[in-house]
Amino acid sequence: MKKRIKTNWVGLTLAGMTLLGTACSNGANSENNAPANNETANNAASKKPFDISITLNGGPKTPDSWSEKTLEEQVTDKLGRQVTIDPIFLPASEVDTKINLLMSAKNTRPNILWTGDTKEYSKWVQAGIVQDLTPSLQKYGKEIIDYYSKDTLFYHWDSSGKLYQIPGDVAEAGTMTTIIRKDWLDKLGLQMPKTLDEFVQALRAFTNDDPDGNGKKDTYGLSGDYYFRSLAPFFYAYGVDPDAFIKQDDGSIKYGATMPQVKTALQQIAKLYGEGVIDPRMASAANNTNEKVDEIYASGKVGAFYRWVAYFNPSSNATMNFKQNNPGGEYIAIDPVAGPDGFKSDIPSAPRGWCYLVVTDAGPADEAVQVLNVIASPEVNSLLRFGKEGEHYTMDNGVYNRKVTPDEANKLGLDNFSWVITRKDASNLSNTPEVTKLFEYKIKTSQPMRDKIAIFKATNRPQWDKYSTDIQKARDEAFWGIITGKLGIDAFDKFVAQYEKLGGKEVDEEANTLYSAQEEEYAKYDKWYEENITPYK
Repeated sequence: MKKRIKTNWVGLTLAGMTLLGTACSNGANSENNAPANNETANNAASKKPFDISITLNGGPKTPDSWSEKTLEEQVTDKLGRQVTIDPIFLPASEVDTKINLLMSAKNTRPNILWTGDTKEYSKWVQAGIVQDLTPSLQKYGKEIIDYYSKDTLFYHWDSSGKLYQIPGDVAEAGTMTTIIRKDWLDKLGLQMPKTLDEFVQALRAFTNDDPDGNGKKDTYGLSGDYYFRSLAPFFYAYGVDPDAFIKQDDGSIKYGATMPQVKTALQQIAKLYGEGVIDPRMASAANNTNEKVDEIYASGKVGAFYRWVAYFNPSSNATMNFKQNNPGGEYIAIDPVAGPDGFKSDIPSAPRGWCYLVVTDAGPADEAVQVLNVIASPEVNSLLRFGKEGEHYTMDNGVYNRKVTPDEANKLGLDNFSWVITRKDASNLSNTPEVTKLFEYKIKTSQPMRDKIAIFKATNRPQWDKYSTDIQKARDEAFWGIITGKLGIDAFDKFVAQYEKLGGKEVDEEANTLYSAQEEEYAKYDKWYEENITPYK
């Protein structure tokens, strides 16, 4: 029978949390203090069986599953020592509360903790209950440091020169693309648009020239959700993003929604909306889910979207429904369209992990990193997510086909270990080779705006947290009012003036201070990375 961590949620009282204050005396690496001069003892210890407990928050959370057993077999085989994996499944709600309870005492702390962004993290570091992983990664973490980019690791690096976090799940460099109906372009005799003007010409033709041939004016040029990302072909052609902070030529940082280029883009979008080229459903806050846009996509009544790269997987529900409704229809991905100055870009994803892993003082960091490194290997990553080829799935001309039902997959525990170094390369079998290449291509096409957007490392931004709700509300009311014709274009200037009154001055000052410090920190990180990571890749 496996040794399990026994967690009594009732017994973990707030009084237990006071242990954080005295945890420093335990020493984060006390378990690693074996005699350095006893080589025989060290060799014996390196073959000794060990248990690793790990919190998990993804997948079906199936206990004693096939995936758990398979991981144990893989780790045992690769390390040459018996390893037992003890998952601790986090609840669907009040995750932070449960994590804090686990971390409040050494005898309940897991070896590896999965967590999202939490203000408690800095307290764990100060208390010495999470370990610097740099030495262990140098010895045992090649798969991990080879997979994650230098920029990604920066967002998880501590300015003290230590690495306490390993990213758990990081999005592809670019997840969205301009999608257009190639069959409609061909039917209407239009060239593939390369510029914003050509794109607008195509959108008008999709609306006015009966591309579906039913004799009715029932098609739209562009559709999407209520978020400004759906209008990226316009904003990005002018080098702005109303949701981001943008680096200026003088080195300062400015909230993108207040930049004059946004006003130019809004004028163009409003004109097209007034002509009926843009689907009016985009202007409804109710149109904010993937499911709603997927339905619009599948209807076959829209010529273009700015939407997910993953739509081009044959297994995508939106794609399957579109093909069922429109057997002769064909959507394709195109390069971002260029604006008047030739600038073009796709939306870049943030390079940081939205969740991460820490190794606590519950056991040696070396053992934890060795287990994580096995999980990070391409073959094991795929195995834990998709199962065994031939038994649980087949690959037919590069297309993944699951052989088990969803219920069977859940019983197997497939995806139990999702968000634990989830690879987004060819290990993700749900992407066809073509889609994998498209994701890789988005690294290039999203780079121009990646160079412009200030992505903050600091998660503690008090001024933004204080004022952002009111600022974004005012922005949305002004911009959608302009687009729908309810407000004149002067509403943009009124918003810019209102921005400062809503706390924009404080927000901008904070943004500039944080980013200036971040650039200085990156210079230190660059030296650290070249000394501590590059030689071990």
